[in-house]
Order: sequence, then C-alpha cells, then structure tokens
Amino acid sequence: MRDTLGILASGLCLLHCMLIPVLPALGGLGVLVALQGSQYLHLALLIPVVLLALASFPASCRRHRRHAVMIAGVSGILLLVIALYLEGIWELLASILGAGLLILAHWVNRRLIYRAVLAD
Repeated sequence: MRDTLGILASGLCLLHCMLIPVLPALGGLGVLVALQGSQYLHLALLIPVVLLALASFPASCRRHRRHAVMIAGVSGILLLVIALYLEGIWELLASILGAGLLILAHWVNRRLIYRAVLAD
C-alpha cells in the first residue's frame, strides 16, 4: 500500500513538473501559474513523497535484499531536493528525473515484496 501511495505522490510531483511549461501557454490562468511556481506547493508535494519513501524502502529492502531499490529511491529524493535550489530547465530536468526514479523504485519495490510474499 505504501508503494502504491508513493507512486501516486511521485506521479503528482511528475504531473506538476510537466504542467509548468504548459500553463503559461494557456493564457488567462495567472493564478494557476503563480500557484505552480510557489515554493509552498513544492514543499507540500515533497514532504509526503519523502515520508512515503522513508516508510517503504528501508523495511522492504531488509526483506528482499535488493539495495538498488533503496539507491534509486534515495537518488530520486536527492534530485527532488536539489531541484528546489535550481532554476529553469535544470529544475525541470532534476524534478522529472527524481520523480521518475521514485516511481520506478516504488514499482520495483512493490513487485519484489509481492514475490517475497508468494515465496513465503
């Protein structure tokens, strides 16, 4: 369940990143554009993503012993945190890559846990 929620939270983060370049093209949506760039929105998205990763990866990796999942998850979190301090295309690239890594890590983690349950 934590991995599914992690995928959804990371997916929202990814969607947010993908909408940044599109919203100004829509014209009269100035409030949405301002909200998209808000640092508070970035933190509101980042906090649940980090908490879900911390709740999921350590315990799961102890069970299935695939540390690449933890490395991918931590790398995704680091990229999202670094993106808070970047601007322009670098912020966008770091955010998309970080969210993508987290989605992949949660998805692989969920599959490995499912396999471990079947093996027990």
